[in-house]
Amino acid sequence: MAHTYRDHPDPKKRKAPPKKKLEKPEEREIWVGDTAVIERHFLHLNKLLRAEERSEQDRFQRDFIDQKPEDRERGGKAIYRLELLDVHYNPSGQKLLTFALKTKRPLPRYSLAVGDIVRLSGFQTPEADCPVGAVYERDRTRITVAFSGKLPAWVDRENSFQLSVAANLSTYERMREALRLVKEADHSRIAVLRDISLGLRTPKFDDPVSVTKFPFLDSTLNEIQQKAVCMAHEAKDVLLVHGPPGTGKTRVLIEIIRQAVARSETVLVSAPSNAACDHLVECLAAHKAPVTRLGQPARVSERIREHTFSYKLAAHPFAKMIEENEARLEQISRQKERRQVRRVIEWEERQEMRTEIEQIRKDIRDLRAQIFKQVWNSSDIVVATHVGAADPIIKAKSFDWVIIDEATQGIEPSTWIPMLYAGKVIMAGDHRQLPPTVHSFFKGREGSLALTLFERFYEKLGDDSKIRLERQYRMHENIMNFPSKKFYDGKLVADERVCCHQLTDLPFVNGKGLDLTPAIFLDTAGLGYEEEGEEGTGSWSNPQEAKRVVRELDKILKAGVRPADIAIISPYSAQVKLLTGMMMGDSQDPGEIRELEIDSVDAFQGREKEVVIVSLVRSNSEGEVGFLADTRRMNVAITRAKRKLILVGDSATLCRLPFYDDLLKYMETVGGYQSAWE
Repeated sequence: MAHTYRDHPDPKKRKAPPKKKLEKPEEREIWVGDTAVIERHFLHLNKLLRAEERSEQDRFQRDFIDQKPEDRERGGKAIYRLELLDVHYNPSGQKLLTFALKTKRPLPRYSLAVGDIVRLSGFQTPEADCPVGAVYERDRTRITVAFSGKLPAWVDRENSFQLSVAANLSTYERMREALRLVKEADHSRIAVLRDISLGLRTPKFDDPVSVTKFPFLDSTLNEIQQKAVCMAHEAKDVLLVHGPPGTGKTRVLIEIIRQAVARSETVLVSAPSNAACDHLVECLAAHKAPVTRLGQPARVSERIREHTFSYKLAAHPFAKMIEENEARLEQISRQKERRQVRRVIEWEERQEMRTEIEQIRKDIRDLRAQIFKQVWNSSDIVVATHVGAADPIIKAKSFDWVIIDEATQGIEPSTWIPMLYAGKVIMAGDHRQLPPTVHSFFKGREGSLALTLFERFYEKLGDDSKIRLERQYRMHENIMNFPSKKFYDGKLVADERVCCHQLTDLPFVNGKGLDLTPAIFLDTAGLGYEEEGEEGTGSWSNPQEAKRVVRELDKILKAGVRPADIAIISPYSAQVKLLTGMMMGDSQDPGEIRELEIDSVDAFQGREKEVVIVSLVRSNSEGEVGFLADTRRMNVAITRAKRKLILVGDSATLCRLPFYDDLLKYMETVGGYQSAWE
């Protein structure tokens, strides 16, 4: 007969049965190996962040010390010889200063964009006395800068000003703090997400959602978009939406957000850039969603300022009462001072005035608190940039969802900021397009902030936590097929509405003298189109190639294509400025220039046009292609066009890289290879 516990031959050696440890659902033991992984990863991130900060500081310092003023202005980093035209205030109480060139000429087109952080200085102003603001508005001749706080006295005395790009180093403090909070998190949602990103924990899911029974608000979503929405509801921790060009990534995100709000859930939406945030606000506002844009009004598009938190505070009915109370407060205070000076005020009267002043101040505080509470409580959807999500105001609200758009454009330390408030996280982006802009590099991508949090999640997660959209609604199939094969495993499918569309399908396009081939490579090899380096900027231009681009543009315009439907893009800012100058000089119709877009490839990511002409610039005997070697930049360039893509470049220089050799071979197969000799 087998012995039982109580029949143990030596009672003294009996051991009590171990007590069962009770754990919370999300809790787990963290063993030493896990702790070491977490510590090592965040130590590495902090090291990279410090290097990036030093690099940015050095870059701005070099701009001020090493570059001549004219080089800085030519490089789009400063505007000199400005005069102050006007001083006024915006609804948020910021002081707005409007400047124009003293020569009355138009401002340089590619310099100091809306939202840029700038330093204001005079002719002989000490560095420490230069206020920093943000570009609020600008047009062809005027630029308005918003400042918070009191401006130095020299601003009123100076008659010549300069604006120059300034480093926004406060963002690094916010990112460091976020990394600290994420690293030290324990038994919380952010700890769960951190561990999943490091492969230390597996994500969890709710019961599967039936696509056929799901109450979609947007009935036009295709099958895979619908599946993405359902997967977002199944995921308890994180879902990645991989959105190649033109596949409707934004529509999926909007549907997820609207579904959450319909269930009375709150959503924090974040993106790395102000432009991406503003686009999401526009889309949500079109659906009458209760959206509030958080951030500096100066860095928000004018189109959506009515949706900003500061605007809503200023537009609240109680705001008028606050203004009246403040006016009354100022009146009583001045009356009291005058009577005190004249010594005609009695003690009782002074006491009454003091009591009234205190009561008015209390009324103002109460009204402001009520406005804040009402506006904030009605903001079911809050939109902010990654760094903007560090605003303390966000801590006053909990969020069921955090949506990260353009997740492959933000560095990991900044992406953690909105995720600190996460219930569940939906990340959307495309790691086959351009990565974040970073200035410091160690060894390989693993040693760089260019490796995004989206990519690390993508490597760690299984198929249940990620989905790729594959039906695109932008490009003719002959434009789509090459990037599909090179970047998306040949899985992209052109929707039937766009697969064969032509320029001649557009109104007013007569097609006269127009080559209807959707994708063209115009080869300038052997024509002597030499590249030129721009002094002081490190950028490149190609004047002869630019002239050929203008000729191609002229053909398209004569065929009836509207200038608003055309974009000319280039990887190099020097070529962008050269083309802009040529067009402004050659055009008989200034309105035509305003409608035609000329910009860099990087700036055009996320955009589209019916016709896109790409000037590749590089032409040299050494086969040097610079950052054209990053094929993700070319993926962006060749996926912006809907109906016609024209690439202009030197095959002899470019084809030393296999990617460009394959591109030319593809163009030959679709009848799109042309020599500029012809």
